[in-house]
Amino acid sequence: MTLARLGLRAALIAAALLTGALSVAVAQDTQKPGAENFGEEVMLPERTLLLRKTKTSWDEAWPNIVAAFKAVREDADKLKVKVTGQPLIIYRSTADDSFEFDAALPIEAAPANPPASGGDLSVAPARTGKAIKFVYKGPFDAMDSTYELISNFIDSKKIEAEDLSIEEYVTDPLTTKPEEIIINIFMPLKKQ
Repeated sequence: MTLARLGLRAALIAAALLTGALSVAVAQDTQKPGAENFGEEVMLPERTLLLRKTKTSWDEAWPNIVAAFKAVREDADKLKVKVTGQPLIIYRSTADDSFEFDAALPIEAAPANPPASGGDLSVAPARTGKAIKFVYKGPFDAMDSTYELISNFIDSKKIEAEDLSIEEYVTDPLTTKPEEIIINIFMPLKKQ
């Protein structure tokens, strides 16, 4: 990924976070939105998440996302909790050269012996309520154009969203070829 592309993606995510204009985009193999479900409104379900805090550079984003998913799966095994859904990335903050996120797994219930508070591992309820959903297919480091479409969609529709972006990995990032990755991107709406 070139520095210019890294900067664009960081700027687009940061702009969405700062303005509260987070939403989700659907893109086909060509990374163009599918008109039939671009910006589809959905309800985020109630669920419990096992979360691992992580920070990475944009240059090392994909390998570190994969490593974070592997680590949180190992955490789930150690805590003996049942995973009940697809892995998630919850963006917490972005900068030109790096970003902070939680690698998360939906779990059946909090573990009998929860992780110590204040550490990198935690258990918490997932964000619920209305969100805008987009679907992306392709490598993680080629998502810039999708986030640009998301930003344009949010601006044109005057959508008020929370300062939160959630990516749900429909395909397993540990075993799927990068060009075959499918990601649901959710942008939770502000509650009225």
